Amino acid sequence: MKKKKKLIISILIIIILLILLGNLFSYLINKNKSYNSIDDFNSVKELVEYYGCKYKSTKKSKEEGYVKDIYLSFMDDPIDKEGNTNDLLYKNVIELVSAKIIDNYRIIDEDRNLIVRVKVRENKTISFTINNVKNYFENLRSLYTLENVKRENISNINITSRELQNIINNNWIRRNVNLGEKTSSCENYDLYWNNGYKIRTINNKIYNIVFIKNYQGEVLQGITTGMNNETIRNILGTPTYEDYSELEVIGYKLENIYAFFADGEISIYRTDEYNEEENKKFASLITKLFKDKNYNSFLSELTELYPDYSTYTQENDYINIKYPLRGFEISLGNNIKNGITIYNNFKGNITEDISIDDVKNNMQLPANTYLNLTRNLVFDDELDRANEDLFIRESYDSDTLEKGNFAQSDEYTVYFNDLYNVYTFYSTNKNNQDFELRVQNATGIYKLTNNIFVYGVANDGIYLIDAYSKKTNKLINSNEANVIDRVENNIIYYDDKMVQVSDN
Repeated sequence: MKKKKKLIISILIIIILLILLGNLFSYLINKNKSYNSIDDFNSVKELVEYYGCKYKSTKKSKEEGYVKDIYLSFMDDPIDKEGNTNDLLYKNVIELVSAKIIDNYRIIDEDRNLIVRVKVRENKTISFTINNVKNYFENLRSLYTLENVKRENISNINITSRELQNIINNNWIRRNVNLGEKTSSCENYDLYWNNGYKIRTINNKIYNIVFIKNYQGEVLQGITTGMNNETIRNILGTPTYEDYSELEVIGYKLENIYAFFADGEISIYRTDEYNEEENKKFASLITKLFKDKNYNSFLSELTELYPDYSTYTQENDYINIKYPLRGFEISLGNNIKNGITIYNNFKGNITEDISIDDVKNNMQLPANTYLNLTRNLVFDDELDRANEDLFIRESYDSDTLEKGNFAQSDEYTVYFNDLYNVYTFYSTNKNNQDFELRVQNATGIYKLTNNIFVYGVANDGIYLIDAYSKKTNKLINSNEANVIDRVENNIIYYDDKMVQVSDN
């Protein structure tokens, strides 16, 4: 009897060892296995474990309309303590499992109280909700910002710039302010080089004034252009806004302006005044939009009510319009974040029934509304401007860009927009002014020297331009294509011809 019992125990031990060895062998194979397609995964278990999830079981679904329930534990929580969501991880797992099952199913994470309901359409595309919420991760971000609303302090700083004070006294209306002599224009800005600033105007009001390094005198008390941000901090104290993604940008909010500092320049925006009557009309438009989904009518009425948007982007069936001074942006069309995003500087009602204060107090969002209350949209717009300004002046290998549409020297970076026939000259080190040159039938641009560039004009000729003086000089007359192929050793090669440029 004892021998029989020992034999049974021995057999059980052998079976357990075989199972363990089998699992180890399978683990070693899968660990070194290369996955190039969905077919390389032998099971749903293998697939979810590939993404670091803990697989538990697969059962017949308990909910009508779904074939299977997959029980697992995701590798990470949907959102971390800093407000970063793990939507990419979740979406990758869902999409790959969907390709394996090809039918409606649920993923259940009991540890996190999550139920993912996945529906597969006839064309094999999928839609899913998490805890019955379609835009689950966007809602998480919105709730996070509600819980981490940043209070913006008003800094008590004196404005000492005569020009800036004059702009404020004239309610930022462009035609009422004597800005001096405009010396050039570039992108959305008019440049007053001799005065030391550039201006962007939206709807007849000055939207942004940037004091550049050759501005003489103080802008704010004790603050001049050319100062580094460490010096600014020592004078003005801890910034209200700061970002270090590409370029260090810091900022302060005053009673009637925003002041931002980066790379020795000072960028000023006005703080928009809240108008209750306009806000009521806006809230009515948003309420109507969410009911009837008439995008064209909404956009027409919105831009008539608020013509002071900073950007209006339209690509295929997607539209985005931003109002930094009012603290909101609208996204419409084929986009997951379809609706209105509210920022920290928004005031008043979002819809006819719900104000931003209601949202903050009750933590309830209107439909198609997203919150980003940890950010100020004016600051975000300044970050875009400052970083874009840095990017366009960077050094590039001209061979990597389309020949003739880009030229660069130690002094200038030049871009050619053939759609609008515009050459845009950017001073690489900002020691000279930026400007635009519009030329009909232009055929491309090349560098000759640090400040001299050459371009062709179809059925006209070949031209030289001195970027310092902005003066052009016609080198040759020609009624041909005048397409320049290259410039080497002061020789311009074009249309299978060449012309020598003298050193003088």
